[in-house]
Amino acid sequence: MPRRNRFHHQSYPTVPAIEPVLRTLSVEKGQSTDFGLLHTQLGYGQVVLVHGTFMGDDSFAIAATLRDMAGESDFLRAKLEALASEFQSRGKAFSDKLAGEYGNYTQEFASEFQRLVGDNPSVSLMDPTWSGQNHHIARADLAVRLICLLDDVRPGEFERVLLWGHSHAGNGFALLTNLLANERQSVSAFFDASSRSEQPHWRRARQILAAVKGPHPYAQYTDIVAFGTPVRYGWDTLGCRHLVHVLHHRNYDPDEPCRTQALFPPQSMVNITTAKYGDWIQAFGIAGTDLVPPTMTKDNTAMGRLLETGLQPPQHGLDTRFIPVRRVRDACARWKTGTRCHADGWNLLVDYEPSGRKAQLVLPIEQVLLGHGVATVREWLPSHLALVTAALQKLDA
Repeated sequence: MPRRNRFHHQSYPTVPAIEPVLRTLSVEKGQSTDFGLLHTQLGYGQVVLVHGTFMGDDSFAIAATLRDMAGESDFLRAKLEALASEFQSRGKAFSDKLAGEYGNYTQEFASEFQRLVGDNPSVSLMDPTWSGQNHHIARADLAVRLICLLDDVRPGEFERVLLWGHSHAGNGFALLTNLLANERQSVSAFFDASSRSEQPHWRRARQILAAVKGPHPYAQYTDIVAFGTPVRYGWDTLGCRHLVHVLHHRNYDPDEPCRTQALFPPQSMVNITTAKYGDWIQAFGIAGTDLVPPTMTKDNTAMGRLLETGLQPPQHGLDTRFIPVRRVRDACARWKTGTRCHADGWNLLVDYEPSGRKAQLVLPIEQVLLGHGVATVREWLPSHLALVTAALQKLDA
């Protein structure tokens, strides 16, 4: 993992700093594991569960758009602000009802996690949550909220924090590591890039980082495990203690076992819907796939100039060179690389044995959300806990 990453983006394909490991996992894997080791041996006092994209309190930017409209209308400001707050207060409950536990961390998941680990560590859903929108500003806002959360928890030698996240929550974690690394110039550039920097939690996070010189002490007591995180922002080794990626992966090429089957040229629908080669959404959600509301375009572009530092233009062949839309053209060229692994941290590539259990009596749970939903279902939680505990023990040795 690089030190002083300064928000540099990962490349396509990546070159992992630690050799990825391939694992085959069954639902019976965790039955004999002592999960109390998370506290007694690894020293975690808190586990915080962070959902991914589209599972937040304003996933489709309705509340954000209403607030932008309120700022331009003195006459309707109070009503629009009240309506925005009403939408946001109901947003997470709506996401939970719509998705359940597929691609989403529910209170039931958190309760089962707590039951497995016992009284310690304390397991909780991130509260307040983040919007769940799919763009730079939303993930930057998540990182800022995490700074404030860590300051509330105040991790230390005997009360470490484990951040356990899904999908683009992991990219919020990546930004968090760059912030906790606390290189003054790049941190200032981060806060200056957003018009939100005057919001209370942004001001608080900036003050927390400004209060110390060099890497923030919280970093050395914070570990990260990210499930199904698309390869996007770079990580900074000074911004966390341990980093583990769990990625749904099925090997298709013995010569390149850590590369996923490319999304371009397009795969068959059968291959995609059955997650034949693993998590398609993780492979899809790379640079160029954000969905930015029109009211956030300017702010998001400014933040993107920082967060995509070092992202090189892709190499085009005849199959992509003449695609007319640049964003689509570049995304297709990057999908061709079959990038599965992150450059930083330890990539655990997991081939899930069929559990025989189905979601709503239709799809096997290993295929839900094109292979992206297996990370958040309770049936696989004991096995995931066993896998992660063993990985963290090895990194801690």
